[in-house]
Amino acid sequence: MQAEIFMPGSTSRGTRYRVLLADDDAGVRGSLTALLDSAGFETENAGGGVEALELLCRVQSPASDERVEFSPFDFLVLDVHMPDLPGVELLRRIRTEFRWQLPALFVSGEASAALRKDVEDAGGFALLPKPVEPDLFRSSVRELVQTLLKN
Repeated sequence: MQAEIFMPGSTSRGTRYRVLLADDDAGVRGSLTALLDSAGFETENAGGGVEALELLCRVQSPASDERVEFSPFDFLVLDVHMPDLPGVELLRRIRTEFRWQLPALFVSGEASAALRKDVEDAGGFALLPKPVEPDLFRSSVRELVQTLLKN
């Protein structure tokens, strides 16, 4: 049933959508990963912003300084407040250092107007409050996937 709610289909590469999820809260990571995985997404987890950045750096060929043209992920799910590297800063670094324009869905226990503006200014797709409601998460992911299909 949940797979029908998301209806992720496949990417232009003919594979399942790949998601990088970074959150320093293991419970949130587990819950959101379960929702994504049950809907047919392929999810890679990171326990913080630095770990996510290190994972992305491994994509580069170690024998070359050249950047990989395309990200191995289709979109990101990022916690805004991670102690080592906040999600908004992580997205900015991905966009400047890797030049990947990945869409990012943010989650946060704080839902202030200033934080929403920070997420928007960084190019975030949406900001969802924690605890994340499964139905809201599903609909937000569905909307994000629809934008991917249009591009």
